[in-house]
Amino acid sequence: MDELDYLLALTQMKGIGSIRAKQLIDYFGSAKAVFEADANTLMLTHAGEVLLPQIDNPKVLANAHNERLWAESKHIRLIAMQDDDYPSRLKDVPDAPALLYYLGDASLNASHAVSIVGTRSATQYGRDRVRELVRDLCQALPDTLIISGLAMGIDVAAHNAALEMHVPTVGVLAHGLDTIYPIQHRNVAKAMVQQHGGLITEYPTRTEPVRGNFLARNRIIAALSDVVVVAESKERGGALVTARIANSYSREVTAFPGRITDEKSKGCNALIRNNQACLITDAADLMKQMQWEPGTLPFMRDNSEPEIPNLSPIGHQVVNLIHDRGALKAEQISEILGIERFLLSDELLQMELDGIIHTLPGDLIETAR
Repeated sequence: MDELDYLLALTQMKGIGSIRAKQLIDYFGSAKAVFEADANTLMLTHAGEVLLPQIDNPKVLANAHNERLWAESKHIRLIAMQDDDYPSRLKDVPDAPALLYYLGDASLNASHAVSIVGTRSATQYGRDRVRELVRDLCQALPDTLIISGLAMGIDVAAHNAALEMHVPTVGVLAHGLDTIYPIQHRNVAKAMVQQHGGLITEYPTRTEPVRGNFLARNRIIAALSDVVVVAESKERGGALVTARIANSYSREVTAFPGRITDEKSKGCNALIRNNQACLITDAADLMKQMQWEPGTLPFMRDNSEPEIPNLSPIGHQVVNLIHDRGALKAEQISEILGIERFLLSDELLQMELDGIIHTLPGDLIETAR
């Protein structure tokens, strides 16, 4: 048995869990040291009465070892807090879990991490805001990781938008990785893993998706990100809990406003009114709030310069700029290249007629070759 087996055993004990396990490890120095401590020492801790009836049971370590073998057989990574690949943002919060189960290959330490949350009964307005935000944000910053909770409504809209843009998205689950809840999202979860995203949880196998777990997992959604976006929320709900937790972690919180008569926007409007969230209307607002600039190394983009014959000098500059930074608006191209708008407009029109570029929704321009 090594430290990971002891850590697994500790987190699986009834009444302990991942947060208490972290506290015990901080006190004793390691998970193994907890198991080696005598009864009197254990009783000095806050968890002594819970630990003593279980810690000498040989099934505890045996079950932990079986859990490890199962995880390895399913290509699930067990990430302990002391590991180098433990998410750096999550490590900073006081109630971070001691152990994570992770299925996927997205970097949990991506340059830009955005959590998108909201009501399970989303309207078309909410879904449209999410899709446009993810589309425009990931065009400008293709190294962005989109995080949510795989729930109905806004959560799955965020994951689907990321899948559509072919950028990584991670779902934080409130149960073990031996199941997917809700069952309707199994195909979405599978696609997330296949398209360089992932699924993550602090819970071992056979953990049921009970209400308390959903509330607890909200802290991970908040902590994994640089900013939490509340896309659409009623006056009460889990998204507002996530926003409050994010504020307590000194994370940025933003929200889309809604009409004052819309029940499903009352939570967002209240966050904005009470200065608990910054108002945003699009990706540009979010990037301005976060002081993020378009990157130069888009996710999984081919960095070799495109060779397109018969292009003017301005045309070559435009193509190389879009190749480097991803889709941009005409005014952005004009500002970056220092080309007058009237000159650039003529060039862009000819390039579009020649099939070299095309215009996306939102007036974003990308190369067509």
